[in-house]
Amino acid sequence: MPIRPSEDELLARLRWFVGLRWLFLAGLAGVLFFAVKIFDLEMKVRLILVVACIVMLYNLGFYIFHRYYREQGRDAAFRGLRLESNLQVGFDLLALVFLVHFTGGIENPFIFFFIFHMIMGSILLFRRDIWYHAVWASSVLLLLLALSYFQVIPHYHIKGFATDDLWKNTPYLWAGAVSFFATIFMAVFLTDSIARSLRKREKELLLIKTQLEKKSHELGVANQELIRKQSLLIQSEKLASLGKLSAGVAHELNNPLTGILNFSSFIKDACRGQQALERDIDVVIRETERCRKIIKGLLDFARQSQPEEKKDDILAVLKKTVSLVENHKDFKNVEIVKDFSASLPLIMFDKDQVQQVFMNLIVNAQEAMPEGGKLYIRAGVSADRKSVEIEFTDTGAGILEENLDKIFDPFFTTKEMGTGLGLSISLGIIENHGGKLDVKSRPGQGATFHVRLPVEKEGEYL
Repeated sequence: MPIRPSEDELLARLRWFVGLRWLFLAGLAGVLFFAVKIFDLEMKVRLILVVACIVMLYNLGFYIFHRYYREQGRDAAFRGLRLESNLQVGFDLLALVFLVHFTGGIENPFIFFFIFHMIMGSILLFRRDIWYHAVWASSVLLLLLALSYFQVIPHYHIKGFATDDLWKNTPYLWAGAVSFFATIFMAVFLTDSIARSLRKREKELLLIKTQLEKKSHELGVANQELIRKQSLLIQSEKLASLGKLSAGVAHELNNPLTGILNFSSFIKDACRGQQALERDIDVVIRETERCRKIIKGLLDFARQSQPEEKKDDILAVLKKTVSLVENHKDFKNVEIVKDFSASLPLIMFDKDQVQQVFMNLIVNAQEAMPEGGKLYIRAGVSADRKSVEIEFTDTGAGILEENLDKIFDPFFTTKEMGTGLGLSISLGIIENHGGKLDVKSRPGQGATFHVRLPVEKEGEYL
């Protein structure tokens, strides 16, 4: 496959050619001034100025084209850039041919500017194109030299610069023509070879850069996975400590709770017929039993036990949890704003464990707003419909940035009477369900806890 300059490279060089052409015109004006005014040479200044005006006009056209078309964000396809580059080089070679012809032809030492222009063309153009230009320019120049030599067209001799018969000196003409054309084609060959080698090396470097970026990305992914596993290992060590505490908590609390249950049952039996009191005692019994199950769940969680999952309505569990706290005295200054989806899928989860998570997040939100505020609870299905998402957003003081990474650690708490277990237990419960629990917060802007629980593909919607 032929090696060619990139589109960006070609576009940049075309703009550079336009700028260089202005310098050439300025230099031509300076040369004419010194030749006529300082060295008193006789030249066809008008013809030279006509060629210079033509160069100025097409260069102005290319300048406007680049400024108001190329730089307006329009696509620069390689085919269009290649055509423009050939036009620019072709116009320049034609202008140079006539400039040389009007300034003495073979007598003019500036004829070797062709070599400089061929070198620039080799850098700018496709390999095949520059050879076409070299052959074309050489042929036109040779034709003009021959026509002037045989006096078919006039020869524009520069008086005061070269002898009058130099342009008729056959050995000089042959030597000059051979050396000129040989130099042109050797320059084209060498510069084209160097340019091709540089472009090939550039493509190799680009490939190496791409491979390094790919490896860097892979290393980044591997590093993130390593960090994740390290975090899980640390969490496992913390949970081991939590297990030891759980055993002690279970032992200390089970006996008092058993006593509460027994005495509650005795009171209920003694108050038969008093419906209001019986309902209150039923609440005590039900919540005490739930406390016992929470303690058991804490112990099971610390031992990495699996939840007792059943397909059920998580929205009903969420509503039930909210109803337990709505009329509680601690929530009298907290406005609970509910935004529940009308339809949620039935999912597999442990009702008591998930209710414990919901209760813990709701209570934490209330405690973050001691002066009152709003608690926004949203429930719905994710955009990809692969998980149920529940958000708890409070308008409290928020969480300090340095505490965000530690908030789910066992025993970490910022509360005076807190144990630091609630969020750690909640995280373990959600992860054991195959879900995720994360938090976003800024100091002074409240906090949002986001619960995600997976939906089975065959999940049934209510």
